[in-house]
Amino acid sequence: MKAKFLLLIFLSIQANAQVLPSWFTKVFIEKGLDKTYLINQKLKPVFLQDDFNADKIEDVAVLVTDKRLKKKGILLIHGKSNEYYVLGAGNKLGDIDDFNWLDKWSVYKEKTAQETQFDKETGDIIGGKEVKLSHHGILLEDYEDGGFLSGGIIYWNGKKYIWIHQGE
Repeated sequence: MKAKFLLLIFLSIQANAQVLPSWFTKVFIEKGLDKTYLINQKLKPVFLQDDFNADKIEDVAVLVTDKRLKKKGILLIHGKSNEYYVLGAGNKLGDIDDFNWLDKWSVYKEKTAQETQFDKETGDIIGGKEVKLSHHGILLEDYEDGGFLSGGIIYWNGKKYIWIHQGE
């Protein structure tokens, strides 16, 4: 059964001209993540690979859908430790537990980011602040009528992944 599932993942992602690293697929199955999550191929590229936690080893991020909740999220597996993090897909990252709005993603390599600041009582935008980044993150973007609406950056702060909100 696991061999069939592995083959199915490999073939479906290979069909999109992008092949997940074999170590990632092995961890995905060994940790039982295949029982809860489906790898979603909505985005191109299908996965992102970079050193997201700054340990000098490549990590992999894929969009997943929780089979029961039908909510979308990002599964990140660290290449060195095989630790995994499910952000969204029913698990909160900041105020977000579903990335169903996600239109585009990429590796964010800039040294700073602008974080939108909101009034805690009204929810209105009150400004922004510059956040210094010492390593790469994942930029998530939502578009409306062809223009950027909002999004944010998933960023490892040394202990956990955090959300840096951008836009509305």
